[in-house]
Amino acid sequence: MKRRYFFPIHICVFFCCIFSSCSKMLDDPYPDMSIGENQIRPADIPLLVNGAYSKIQGISNQTYPLFDIYADDVISIQGGTSTMFNPQSYEACNVNPADGFGNGSYYNSSYTAIGNANFIINFIRSRDLSSLNKELGEALAIRAFCYYRLVQAYSGVVITLGPNEDPAELKRPKNSEEEVYARIFTDLTDAEKLLPSFTTANAMSKEALQLLRARIHLNRGERTEAKKYAELVIGSSATALSADFTSNFRYGNSGNKEMLFRLIEGPAVYGYDRAGMFPLFSPGLPYRRPTGATGNGQTWLNPDLVNAYEPGDTRAVMLKEQFASSAGKVVTFLMKFSTDTVQQSNAFVVYPMIRLSEAYLISAEVDARDGVVNVARYNELRQKRNLPGKSTADFTDANDFLNEIEWERRREFVGEGLRWQDMKRFGKAVSWLTSKGQPDTKTLLPFPNSELVRNPKLEQNEGYNL
Repeated sequence: MKRRYFFPIHICVFFCCIFSSCSKMLDDPYPDMSIGENQIRPADIPLLVNGAYSKIQGISNQTYPLFDIYADDVISIQGGTSTMFNPQSYEACNVNPADGFGNGSYYNSSYTAIGNANFIINFIRSRDLSSLNKELGEALAIRAFCYYRLVQAYSGVVITLGPNEDPAELKRPKNSEEEVYARIFTDLTDAEKLLPSFTTANAMSKEALQLLRARIHLNRGERTEAKKYAELVIGSSATALSADFTSNFRYGNSGNKEMLFRLIEGPAVYGYDRAGMFPLFSPGLPYRRPTGATGNGQTWLNPDLVNAYEPGDTRAVMLKEQFASSAGKVVTFLMKFSTDTVQQSNAFVVYPMIRLSEAYLISAEVDARDGVVNVARYNELRQKRNLPGKSTADFTDANDFLNEIEWERRREFVGEGLRWQDMKRFGKAVSWLTSKGQPDTKTLLPFPNSELVRNPKLEQNEGYNL
């Protein structure tokens, strides 16, 4: 099935009447009609940017927990058909290339958002619309973010920059991993000059972009750059750690300056209790929301992680112990995405993407990897989580401190999609794959079979068969 992009030929926008009366629908796209590029006005671009944001997550919420279930913090025994999102197979690090809901949606949603961003970037640049510099910066940041999602999952991928380029229809081999990273850094550099400082988590800002860049540099072993960008974000007057940890996951989080970028889904008019990560992560019966909704009760947390939370840690409020009949024992469920505990009556789903706390732990990790036990940034975060500070004497050496940083990241970001990249960076991924009976080639995901059929020149990642 051909992916639907914005202009000029294919557009994911529903127009119920003439453009002048319904351009407000541009930020709520549907794959219905095609319109010409000459019908777009500069005033419509902000709405197209909103549409690009909406495409990052894709039609399937199953893309969000993909790497959490692949890694060691989350245990899932949920099943499913072989061609649909199957958490149990992800937990075994045995992704099916035919899976079109988890792996496939992750791949396709990234390229759909890239296609939308490409149109916006080309439209603004070809017309030299300096009045739309903010929107240009957002589109560049969206494109960089999506290529980052792709390269971390698949390594090299096909780069598309044209306004209507479907990567499979280009019928060419994938670009190298380094070429993709070069594209990412070019877009991030250009966007940083255009984006304003943080005011809302619903749009890319200068600080969100800088923290994304710090994350990418850290994963690539580029420690000087990682520290530089992390400290820029920490030093910004627009950002601040929140004393209320749960506010990071509420849709209505007025005053929160820690959640720097998130994706939201909604309002869901019907059945929002079953939307997003609530059914996946929440416990089953006898747990019920006031509305009567309950989770699947088949996905819980690694007990080693649960036991690593210290008494008084405010993050522990997001954990719930309950007997699970599917496990035959009491297990601990993650409630970050429960509409019961944090979303209240709002029919919105929140997907955290970039939080300020990561900058503090990146800064501390860089110091540890440089052989320095510098507890300053680490303690600043602990203080906001209602925990006492530690001294350098509490750690035998920098490696001991580095181990503590890894655990702090696990406690802070469980369920937010960062653990698999952390495992690769901390040298834990290959041994984890071995424990699952999988080869080290499965540090990467497979390209979806449907994409290989559409582009015969796209070579499958090693360890997977068509």
